[in-house]
Amino acid sequence: MRLDRSVALGLLAPGVLGLALLGPAGSASAGILVHRDPAGDVARSPVGSNVYAPDPAQVAGDIVATRVVHARLAIWIQIRFRELVDRGNGNFHLIGIKTPWRARTIELDALPGHWEGTTTMTDAHGRVVDCAVTHRISYERNRVMLRVPRMCLGTPRWVRVGIRSTVAGATFAYADDARAAGIASGLQSALVYGRRIPL
Repeated sequence: MRLDRSVALGLLAPGVLGLALLGPAGSASAGILVHRDPAGDVARSPVGSNVYAPDPAQVAGDIVATRVVHARLAIWIQIRFRELVDRGNGNFHLIGIKTPWRARTIELDALPGHWEGTTTMTDAHGRVVDCAVTHRISYERNRVMLRVPRMCLGTPRWVRVGIRSTVAGATFAYADDARAAGIASGLQSALVYGRRIPL
């Protein structure tokens, strides 16, 4: 899918570091998938519960667009929000990547006093995978950006990506899946994955 240059630049203008993380905006040898997520589809759950209900008034943590670039050396992922805040009890971003042979999960957690966030990659069995994932969180631009080396995924011919973000408040947790209207209740609500993105 080829993007109009102005659209690509609008999604990719987080600054020099962000551009370095995201790589070339229109590489002919990269697969690109842009997805718009409807605003106002956040679900909330009381802290300690796994029962979700729609909360269309919730703005913080509401995903409005994602962009995934599958390039020769890395997978670049950008998540854009209506609002992303560095207050409360933390922001938790869950990224799932499926390939023909592997499944990987990346948890990017930003907590009070450490709003820059830390990442952990695990395999399908929950074991930590040593991978040089880099990320940047821009609260000013309401964006999260990640770079995942392809060799951590076995240099696959295609990838599928699922994304969910959760904002933890004092009494409620607010969650949004980038490809679903709301969140299903349950302990292990599955990520919704996008289509295959070939290299």
